[in-house]
Amino acid sequence: MISSFIPFVSNVEAEGSGSYQATNISFAPGADETKYNFSWYSPETSNPGVVEYAKKSDMTGEVFPSELAKTTTATVANASSGYSTHKATITDVESASEYVYRIGDGNGKWSDTYSFKTHDTDSYNFLIMGDTQIGSGKVPSDTEGWVNTLNKAYAKYPDSSFILSVGDQVNNANSEEEYAGYFTPKELKQVPTATTIGNHDNSNSYKQHFNVPNETTYGATAAGGDYSFTRGDTLFMVLNSNNKNASEHNAFMEETVAANPDAKWKFVVLHHSIYSAASHSLETSIVKLREELVPTIDQLDIDAVLMGHDHSYVRTYQMEGLQPLKNQMIDEQGRVINPTGTMYLTVNSSSGSKYYNLKETPEPYSAVRSQLKTPTFSNVTVTPTSVEFSTYRVDTMEQVDTYTIVKDPSIPVKLPELKKVHLEASGEQVPTNPSSFFEDVKLTLTGENKSGGPFDVPYSDISYKVKEEGQISISPSGEITVLEGAKPGKIQVWAEVQSNGKKFKTKKMHLTIVEHAEETIVEKGSNWKYLDDGSDQGTAWKAPEFDDSSWKSGLAPLGYPISEDRPMFGDIQTLIGYGPDSANKYPTTYFRTTFELEDLSKIGEMARINFGIDDSVILYLNGQEIGRHNLPEGDISYDKYLSDLAGSSVADESAYESFDLTKEDLAHLVQGTNVLAAEIHQDRPTSSDVYWDMEFVTTVKSDAGEKKNKGKDKK
Repeated sequence: MISSFIPFVSNVEAEGSGSYQATNISFAPGADETKYNFSWYSPETSNPGVVEYAKKSDMTGEVFPSELAKTTTATVANASSGYSTHKATITDVESASEYVYRIGDGNGKWSDTYSFKTHDTDSYNFLIMGDTQIGSGKVPSDTEGWVNTLNKAYAKYPDSSFILSVGDQVNNANSEEEYAGYFTPKELKQVPTATTIGNHDNSNSYKQHFNVPNETTYGATAAGGDYSFTRGDTLFMVLNSNNKNASEHNAFMEETVAANPDAKWKFVVLHHSIYSAASHSLETSIVKLREELVPTIDQLDIDAVLMGHDHSYVRTYQMEGLQPLKNQMIDEQGRVINPTGTMYLTVNSSSGSKYYNLKETPEPYSAVRSQLKTPTFSNVTVTPTSVEFSTYRVDTMEQVDTYTIVKDPSIPVKLPELKKVHLEASGEQVPTNPSSFFEDVKLTLTGENKSGGPFDVPYSDISYKVKEEGQISISPSGEITVLEGAKPGKIQVWAEVQSNGKKFKTKKMHLTIVEHAEETIVEKGSNWKYLDDGSDQGTAWKAPEFDDSSWKSGLAPLGYPISEDRPMFGDIQTLIGYGPDSANKYPTTYFRTTFELEDLSKIGEMARINFGIDDSVILYLNGQEIGRHNLPEGDISYDKYLSDLAGSSVADESAYESFDLTKEDLAHLVQGTNVLAAEIHQDRPTSSDVYWDMEFVTTVKSDAGEKKNKGKDKK
């Protein structure tokens, strides 16, 4: 099947009359199915290039049919040093046909000749590719993975109408080497690709490489703005989510939908997933974008939102108003019939360049979530009455998920009624004071319908009950707050639900209010000594008596670049070095700080260290290891990156991490001066960031202060 994509070479070129040096050829959908967009690089020139195209049936052997071909002239502009970028659109392309095209300089020199097929627009399929990000690993291996994915995807779906890439085509926005890797697959010259601007693409270089249709100024950055295209009665709206001004994206979607009133299927595409499950899922900017885009997505009745960025896979339930709508009509084939709400799909890497680990706790919106750590792709099949989403792992080509939406007004929707409700709690103990040691307890109510499937119960239908009044309050979404003056002890809670005129009651459960007090003995933002010269410090550096007077110092968070931040700890305050070569950053940086304990006896039996990290750490207290994160056990050489080691992964940038210390760990504390030492390892030589800050919190014995005062009274 793949052999059909081998370029045709015209006799003129074969005779050696000179070929046109067109590189980085981008072939993309046009505004509708009758148009296709092209862009390419040439050696620097002020002369615009041309695209010549004709029906393949007009060819004689391998000779390009110039006398029957149409020609369109490109625009030309300066690109990277020594190159020009050309952009052109071909029109009046017929459906269900096969064409040939070639690119020329306008003066008789031509590229190779390539072919492409067009398809009917009533029923067709397209492929979704996620975060190829050529260069986030090594360019050759990333390119090889990308080529392999496209080869296998088109072997399975050889009649695909186009590719949809959800962003981060490259890792470094201005790297021509990485763009050359991205454009390597021969399929990209023969199957149109609609690209999305990712955060790693966000520069003028993206605009120079790609030619998108119907581009607007909404959502604009240096890379470009929001754009749209149609295929039959399907509307695709592609957002530049690097621009966080949601009002612009909302205006774009509203105006585009209004301009396409006959669109039956409506898809929104953006890079920054607003419903994902890994490193980026809880970032403040992501949550804010979700809250600001979802009302418009709901209002416009969008069928699906297609996304990337989080290097993992998530398919949500049908979503509306930030809530999952689980109670849908499902037919015997497992298809969702005339559903309400929107499905959000986050796709994983299609090159295998990088993966993020999933959060431990599944999200309420995730119907399917996975991290297979192998390249994947998705296929979408569109018919007049259905859209089917199927996802495959590239190594085995096993289908790992499938989901079908049916929109057919002739099928009456009958939703199964509520049968029973269940109440669960995320924990059993609720502390009297805010705590670093107890997770916030949340109640989760789930419903079961009469068909045995899930029934989504709206918050407005739930009433939480507490037998002991004045102890706690419970929000509509189930969060628990201990009220002032609450007394330690057991409490009894349950929930009641009103649905279709009937009342349902959960079983009662017990929670325990516990008395709690704690103290922070090392504050975040403390002053740290650090060594960032790439040297091997052996083991002596972590000992309390080590002389670090020659080291530099600064307030945490420390790291690079200066714009880096983490939840809880915020923006970097002290910029450290990484060496003379940004492509070969130092693998290890050392940090030390001291703190004083005036009264060791008041320290309780529980302690926690919360920290912000990129990418890994071994932490020592008074010379003894008390925790390591994102590193395997055993000695780790100073010259090792995480990518050199088994059992490590890229840091989760949307979260802070924690070490829970044991009694044995706390036994290393001393009254007086204590020393913390942190050994930070970088992910890989080209990684863009390092980050370190922490806080040290312990419980306080409730009678420590009382005993101390009694001792003073006796004196």
